[in-house]
Amino acid sequence: MSETQRSRRRTTTQDSSTTHGLTLAGFLSRTLHYFRPYVGHTAVVLVALLVQAAFRVAVPIAYQQIFDRAVLQRDMAVLTRILGLLLAGWVVQATASLVQDFFSAKSGNRAMSDLRLAMFDHLLRLPVGYYSRTDSGDLMSRFSNDLAVIENAFVRSVHTFLFSALILSTSLILLFVVEWRLALITLVALPAALLGPKLFSGRAQWLSYQCKKLEAKVAASIQEAIGSHAVIRTFGLQDSRLRDFRQQLAELVNLATKARFAATLASRTASQSVYFIQVLTMGVGAFLAIHGFLSVGSLVAFVALLLNVANAANHLSAVMPELLQASGGMQRVLDFLSEEPTVREVQGSPALPRLSGKICFEDVSFGYRQSSQALLGVNFTVNAGESVAVVGPSGSGKSTILNLILRLYDPDEGRVTLDGLDLRYTSESSLRAQTGVVLQDSVLFNTTLLENIRIGQPDASEADVRRAARKAEIHDLIMSLPNRYRTRVGEGGSHLSGGERQRIAIARAILRNPALLILDEPTSALDPATATAVNTTLRRIGRECTVFSTTHRLGSITHMNRILVIERGKMVEQGRHQDLLDRQGVYHRLWSKQSGFTVSEDGRSAQCSPERLKAIPLLAGLDHQRLQTIADLLVSESYPEDRIVYSKGEPGDRFYLIVRGEVEQILSPDGSRGGGVRKMSDGDYFGAQAMLDAMPRQATLQTAAPTLLLSLRRRQFEDLLAGEPGLRARIERETRHRRIEQHDTFETLIARF
Repeated sequence: MSETQRSRRRTTTQDSSTTHGLTLAGFLSRTLHYFRPYVGHTAVVLVALLVQAAFRVAVPIAYQQIFDRAVLQRDMAVLTRILGLLLAGWVVQATASLVQDFFSAKSGNRAMSDLRLAMFDHLLRLPVGYYSRTDSGDLMSRFSNDLAVIENAFVRSVHTFLFSALILSTSLILLFVVEWRLALITLVALPAALLGPKLFSGRAQWLSYQCKKLEAKVAASIQEAIGSHAVIRTFGLQDSRLRDFRQQLAELVNLATKARFAATLASRTASQSVYFIQVLTMGVGAFLAIHGFLSVGSLVAFVALLLNVANAANHLSAVMPELLQASGGMQRVLDFLSEEPTVREVQGSPALPRLSGKICFEDVSFGYRQSSQALLGVNFTVNAGESVAVVGPSGSGKSTILNLILRLYDPDEGRVTLDGLDLRYTSESSLRAQTGVVLQDSVLFNTTLLENIRIGQPDASEADVRRAARKAEIHDLIMSLPNRYRTRVGEGGSHLSGGERQRIAIARAILRNPALLILDEPTSALDPATATAVNTTLRRIGRECTVFSTTHRLGSITHMNRILVIERGKMVEQGRHQDLLDRQGVYHRLWSKQSGFTVSEDGRSAQCSPERLKAIPLLAGLDHQRLQTIADLLVSESYPEDRIVYSKGEPGDRFYLIVRGEVEQILSPDGSRGGGVRKMSDGDYFGAQAMLDAMPRQATLQTAAPTLLLSLRRRQFEDLLAGEPGLRARIERETRHRRIEQHDTFETLIARF
């Protein structure tokens, strides 16, 4: 079993396990770990706490001396001396308290900074797969809610706990020094004070951990509502979402109440038991003093020490819920930090030379989960300077190949080599330094255009940035803006169009002067006209390096030196465009699905050939003349991203054919997107059976990218078949037969809707 598989199995085990939260002792141990780098500051805090504790326990002893030696014997000298010592002690402990406050805040905040930094560093190194299975709201909750309670503990609660525990233990010892008989009574009754926390703290810790998890779900719901605001408004989902959120809040209130009550019980039983002990010993002590078995000074000192015990117990009671909450937060932080990166760099790994030879996949197999394989025994070799496209049906493993080249993952079996060097045993930074990447959704940061391009090479001069922008054909647009290269792009690049964002990403990649250019569906989210322009730019800059590209738009890769065809994780074909078409295999099938369309220059209208229509089961029985008539009747419909094509329940009066773009089915009544096979792209069709049977729509369809459709209305189709009942019966029979015969295929799933 490879290291990647072992790491993935460990991560899966961690996800499936149920933790009851970190114990209080465990939390204090972890706290010590984070304070260890600041041992000097911590030592100062501990000394200051000891000084304050010494003063607190010295005061009751002073009371004993004042009453027994000064008051009863009317000795002013003794009284003056004791009061002078108390005043001096007060000054010292007051100074110590200020020193403690400063250094505890300093060390606590530095420890928190280290913890935040460790979490952020870990966040950056986690595999891509972690983010696909983790709610972003849950992650934000760990950095906000969980760290907030830990910070309160680091800066205040832990020191209060230590100080109170110190006072409590020291005062208990001195009780025996002052009056051992009363101390024995206290000692006999004390287990009752300890039994309550023992009984309730375990449940309080578990409830606190569960409460933190539920808080994370609430945060995730808020973030989801922000991200899907348009869908919520479009479908009128405000009431249903509010109802669901109200239910989540009710569960949170219920659980938080239980957690807080359990934590309070753990502390309250201790303080109430101490009060009972105080009343009991006061009565017994007064009896002993009246009968001459105990001096008045000793009774006053004992009571004062007992008050120390009570106050310390109260402070422990007050701080205990905070520590229990912090232990729950710390457990969630440790859960996060225990997530192991699937890619690890071997210390001392050699740097990769600039690509000059070959990139090889040697019997590579890989799976994102233990139960399924994304790639199976893939072999190919690409020479430096070649342009290679990786194509295949949705979910075939195209992007996985790019992920392995980028070393976002390591193979489970086999190896990926660059110039003969296994990527697993080379410096990751040396691979990144010679690689440029343009993704489907290129991320821009909320800073200037200059800084967004300079991400490709942080030490690049402004002149270098401008040259890269010219090559990416975005320089002229930038210069037309009021602030030019100092223009801020907004959150996620919201001030720019999709095509402009992609050109900034291209400029960023060019600035790296890459030996290897990775293109992962770089134009799939763009409208056809913009996609054509961007593809032209990419084709030009790709002549200067080795190019790996994935796309589902086969018309954009016909010029590639080689095309790798992946199906169900296996490489089934490779070669140039025309060679693959001549083989009449998988590539030919994919090409046939997307061919037969003529798109206008502006990308807003299209035409379809009769031959393409004949490949659709609904129309397969029609002759060429009727197919040409239907082709002339097709109407172009252009949709931007996230636009509803039709809603569930509407009449099924139209058939659709996707020319360019992507459509996503939204199956559930509340508008949430379902799992499984639900996306359709270039060449797919939908609505055929609904149009034929005049059925209401069974789902809502929404565009997932700018999309160009051709549609045919039911009335026009009926007019075409009028007077030929035999032809209509044959179409219905063949369509029904295909649906039964191929009910598990992708095409049939689409045709049903």
